[in-house]
Amino acid sequence: MSITGIYGANASGKSNVLDALRWMKWAIQRSQTSWAPNEGVPRRPFLLEEKARSAPSLYEVDFLHEGNRYSYGFEVDDEAVRGEWLFSFPHGRPRRLFDRTGPGENDYDFGRTLTGEIRRIATLTRDNALFLSSAASNNHPLLGALHQQLTTCMQFAGHDFHGERFRLKVIEELLQQPGTEQDVNALLRLADLGIERAEVVTSDLPPELEESLEQLHRALSRAAGLRVDPPDTDSLKRGIQLRRAGSDVALPIDEESAGTRAWLSIAGLTLGALRDGSVLVVDEIDSSLHPMLSSSLLRMFKDPEINRHGAQLLFASHDTTLLGTLLAEELLSRDEVWFTQKDPEGATTLFPLTEFHPRRDENVERGYLQGRYGAVPYLNFDMVRKLFQERRATLDEDTA
Repeated sequence: MSITGIYGANASGKSNVLDALRWMKWAIQRSQTSWAPNEGVPRRPFLLEEKARSAPSLYEVDFLHEGNRYSYGFEVDDEAVRGEWLFSFPHGRPRRLFDRTGPGENDYDFGRTLTGEIRRIATLTRDNALFLSSAASNNHPLLGALHQQLTTCMQFAGHDFHGERFRLKVIEELLQQPGTEQDVNALLRLADLGIERAEVVTSDLPPELEESLEQLHRALSRAAGLRVDPPDTDSLKRGIQLRRAGSDVALPIDEESAGTRAWLSIAGLTLGALRDGSVLVVDEIDSSLHPMLSSSLLRMFKDPEINRHGAQLLFASHDTTLLGTLLAEELLSRDEVWFTQKDPEGATTLFPLTEFHPRRDENVERGYLQGRYGAVPYLNFDMVRKLFQERRATLDEDTA
């Protein structure tokens, strides 16, 4: 499956589903090397129910590495890792590589096929660190390769300011590579934005800013008592400018519209995912983009001539045109659509469209907007009208 789309009402938990993947990746990447030894697990539990605040959080993912299927997961609470497991599936049957049932060094059960200094690595793994992270830090061949796969196979595209800045930095790097620079500019021109090309330019920083950065670096070095890397002023000097078609005028990227910045920044991550065969996770894929552009992104992942390395797109959206057939013949198939909905306690439930067994000719876009599958907000407009009528009556009384 190359695409999965998540739909739901505002505040139904779509972003939380994607954030869970982001946190899982971060935990695998940083738990052994960056988490403070005596400060537990920096997780964010569900806060709207008393019992859930102390209940463990469970994360699990299935993935492929060198053509082999693996299943990896872990369970953590505020203090420690309570469980961790890794299975492979040779010939379709599960084979245990390791199963950790607690934070202690004796809480490990290793499969016979997992070789190497695994017992020694278990003694080096802290209570609040993942064994997979520790194994990678200690250069275990297989577990290090799986760690590398899990921490590099997913790229996240947020729609907020910091997410856009990250995406534009990716574009900046791609524009400095001769091969991909042509692809980025081709996508810019095809989007009909009136832009001929994007280019990276370098300009000097104001002297007072460079001096302030140097003073900050010296102060941090003295305060920490450690070696602190100097600021990357070369990166600060670089920026992107866009040259318009039929004109010599070039504008900084910050002067362009939100839609132009959104398309340019998401195009870079898309090209990277298609090149590497990785997973691109996009929150609010329709943010500042015309439906024709959003649909083009989906079609790029679904086209086997474009997506030759098995790249995948996971996105959250409110754009219901992607559910229908107005823009293209069935952009999203039935098994590629999922919904989020909150229960009375505020917990999110994730469920697929296929649970409703829609007919082959059913208009999914219309059915979703009509509430046939749930996952839509309920707003009684009569109550909205009543609210304004009461407000107007109150004002009339005050002025009488």
